[in-house]
Amino acid sequence: MKKIIFFLFLLVSCSKTEELNIPLKFKDINAHSYWGKIHTESITKIGYPDTIQIPILLDLSIFIDDISELETNKPEFISSLKLKVWNRYEDLEVLKNNDTIDLTISNLINFDFRNTENLYYTDWAWDGYYQDIDRYRYVSEIENKFYHKWDLRKYPFDKQKIRFTFTSNYDTSYVRLVNSNKFKSYANSYLPNLKDGFTIDTIIFNEEFVKSDIIEPFDTGIYDYQGGVERNEVRSRGVYEVVVSREGSWIFIKLFLGSFLSLVLSWFVFLIPTREFDAKAQLSVGAIFGVVGNKYFVDSAIASQVLTTADLINNVSITLVILNVLIMILQKNKMLVNKHIDSPIETMKFSIFLFLFSMFIIYIFN
Repeated sequence: MKKIIFFLFLLVSCSKTEELNIPLKFKDINAHSYWGKIHTESITKIGYPDTIQIPILLDLSIFIDDISELETNKPEFISSLKLKVWNRYEDLEVLKNNDTIDLTISNLINFDFRNTENLYYTDWAWDGYYQDIDRYRYVSEIENKFYHKWDLRKYPFDKQKIRFTFTSNYDTSYVRLVNSNKFKSYANSYLPNLKDGFTIDTIIFNEEFVKSDIIEPFDTGIYDYQGGVERNEVRSRGVYEVVVSREGSWIFIKLFLGSFLSLVLSWFVFLIPTREFDAKAQLSVGAIFGVVGNKYFVDSAIASQVLTTADLINNVSITLVILNVLIMILQKNKMLVNKHIDSPIETMKFSIFLFLFSMFIIYIFN
């Protein structure tokens, strides 16, 4: 009954971090009827005294050799990776009853990718035995086009999480994917094709649980119509999230220099005498065209349908430029007399205060 409740919990769980992994209860593999039914193979004369225990823990690690074509307005990029898996067992292990079991890495897990014209992928190759941790290491290399869903709500101060995933071919009661504690995942210190302005902050591992459409008996191997218990397979998915951020102040200057210069130009209008209204009007029109044009420049750099931080900054600049023009018109109107509006210095200070206050609010809630 406890086992059934455990797997029902898995079905409703969306994901678990490495620190929140569900406690594992190991069982002898030759005593598990379901595994035996799908894996029983030919008899071998080679014998091992140890009994394989399930779930089998596969330690994972990745190395990022390069990332190219990572651009904000493109949904795909190209990456070169080295994939590493540590397994406690060899490719073909023998049970106490002399049945062999296929524990090759390609049989246990898949690295998730789509076939593209850029695909270069090697099979899993044995890469040595590590006696200190009693594990066999297997390595594969891949270069391929991957897809990324950009979250640009905080652009240009956003941090993107690029996902690379492994998925088990079997239920969590047989195979679990965990992050290697001894061999850390990391990126090449020099990524020659990563766009300037991007930097890799860290690599985070999560284990997610994915419900399969395959239904199998999981208690005594007896099907539902025979009074047994059936459920969907729940498979372990190891997810590496590569956190990529933008570095340097140049991106901020590039995106908003036009808006800020237009806003400063609209402030200079207050310093021109009211009798020179034509000059004030011409500068105001120039400021409006400048700030609106800068917004379209920023919009063309990204493909996003959400309100970004860049949009907020540009919208604040546009609003203040228009407000400054409105104040200039009110100052020209002789029917309206107000000591605060009629004072150019006071109105300019008020506009500057609104700008700084708006930037502070955006910074706080960003």
